[in-house]
Amino acid sequence: MSKGFLKVAEELYKLGVNSRGDKREFAFRSAISRAYYGVLWYVRDFYKLRESEDLHKVVLKKLERNHDEIVLFLFLELKQARVDADYKWKNLKILKQVDKKVAKQYINMAKSIINYIERGI
Repeated sequence: MSKGFLKVAEELYKLGVNSRGDKREFAFRSAISRAYYGVLWYVRDFYKLRESEDLHKVVLKKLERNHDEIVLFLFLELKQARVDADYKWKNLKILKQVDKKVAKQYINMAKSIINYIERGI
C-alpha cells in the first residue's frame, strides 16, 4: 500500500505537467506531499511499526537507529518540503518555488530513500 502513495505522487506530477495556473501548482504541491507519505508508510510497513498518533516521530527514530545519516537527512528534507507544500504559501523554508522540476526532485528523493532502506544503507 505504501508504494501506492508514490504512484499517486507520479500521477499528480503528470496532472501538474498538463495543467495551467493554480491547478498546476496545487498538483505539484500534492505530489510532494504524497511522496513524503509514501516514505512514511513504507518505513511503517517495512519495520512493522504499530499504528501511532505520532507516526512521524516513530519513523524518524527508527531511521536514526537503523540507517546512515544520508537517509535521515533526505527524510528530514522531504518532511520539511511536505510541510512547505501542505501549509505554506509564502515564507517557504525549503522550497523556493513549487514547479515541475522541484516536484520531480522530491518524488525521486522519496524513491531514493526507499531504495536505501531496501539496501540496508
